[in-house]
Amino acid sequence: MSKTTLATGLVISLMLGLLSSTPSNAQETYIDNTCKQNQQLDEFDRFTVMYKSEFKIKGQTYWFYSGQYIDASPIVCISRPGFKQAKPLNIQQIQSGYIDKIGKDPRNKTAFLVTVREGNGSYVPITQYRLNLSTPNKPVMTKLRTWKSGQ
Repeated sequence: MSKTTLATGLVISLMLGLLSSTPSNAQETYIDNTCKQNQQLDEFDRFTVMYKSEFKIKGQTYWFYSGQYIDASPIVCISRPGFKQAKPLNIQQIQSGYIDKIGKDPRNKTAFLVTVREGNGSYVPITQYRLNLSTPNKPVMTKLRTWKSGQ
């Protein structure tokens, strides 16, 4: 056997070993319908956290996060770090659609831009909101703009 053949075989073995030992969902975080983390839930009882961001208000740290159910319906939550004092934000505009995107509002450290799609397919209404969490117990949603998908 040549040195090249041995080296190629070693590289292939290492690559196969890496591929087989990497779990596909090692980084997923699951929450229940009360926004509490629970990695033991089966797929019909859990939401997968799709977005999480930390922010501060008056020296207090909070987490804002969103989970997605198996049918893509969302849950939007706020908690203290470590999912402590977790609770859903009952905001009809978000809970009734599908969240396409969430990001921090560059103009406000306690606000987030949330893009909600009202259905699947082409030409469904999409709305972008600003969610202001400067008063965590009283979140304020402001509609920024609306358009149709596929345009």
